[in-house]
Amino acid sequence: MIKKLRKACVLITALTMFALSLTACGDTTGAAGDAAQTADAATESNTDTAANISTDVPAADAAAETAVVTQDAYFEENNISFTDERTFTVPFAADTYDPESLEYKEYKGVTVEPEDKAVITLGELKPAKCDKDGYKAFTLDYTVTGDIRVTVDTYDYDENYSYEPQFPHVDIVDYYTGTLLTYYPSLERTEEGYDYIDTLTFNNKSYEIAYYNLEKYGDYVEGDWRIDENADDSRMQWYDVTVNEEHTIEIRVPESYDGLVFAVNLNGIKEYDKGAFFEYMGNKKRLIYEEDPNGYTYSPDASAFIRASDY
Repeated sequence: MIKKLRKACVLITALTMFALSLTACGDTTGAAGDAAQTADAATESNTDTAANISTDVPAADAAAETAVVTQDAYFEENNISFTDERTFTVPFAADTYDPESLEYKEYKGVTVEPEDKAVITLGELKPAKCDKDGYKAFTLDYTVTGDIRVTVDTYDYDENYSYEPQFPHVDIVDYYTGTLLTYYPSLERTEEGYDYIDTLTFNNKSYEIAYYNLEKYGDYVEGDWRIDENADDSRMQWYDVTVNEEHTIEIRVPESYDGLVFAVNLNGIKEYDKGAFFEYMGNKKRLIYEEDPNGYTYSPDASAFIRASDY
């Protein structure tokens, strides 16, 4: 019989994004700062939205301020557009592994393959309880579902195999710097609060984004065993499995911040390299379109972005 085991690590890639403006949960003192000083009218539209995301900018005299060259927002500089889609189809991988060591391995006589692409479905963006003055918080729920076919040589296989999907997931990105902010998902929420707190800087303004990605595994729904009538002695049999994951992203941003984006990598993941995945996810200086040797990077022609403020 088949022994199914829940995953010890989470998969990879994909992501959708949104930048937002939701109800604040504190006063505006602290992280939402004074209006940014602009260099000229041409750059004014690009700095206004980022101006209030933080304070603590050293004072400068008028002559020095006019000489400052302002930085363009990453999404504007790269002409990145947004979508209003909430459902995406992306490739995903499936692997067998040893249920005792949790190491991925191949089993003689057992093949596990996705039948089709995974479906990522985004839920509502909802206000959440905020734990810091001058900030606002919200959550995004989303699901990833896919079908897997397990084929077994019933004359020659190891019964003690387990399998799991390697799904892409939704990332969050900062509109102004282009920084990818989603790292390893969590299997449970800890009392410490957010898993990650990153400080970003744009046009000399610093701002903090805190977040976590909670992952839950839904039930695996298995179909009946079937027989390949064309195989010798009907030894090749298979069954289909529907698998799914449920995710909740919670994010805390400054009260006036509107730079949150959700991202989905439409290239998905066709093969899963655990070592390369953890190396990529552990890099805290990732940009959206930065080349990644492991193939996990986003590309301009296979990415979907949702700005939370448009959600």
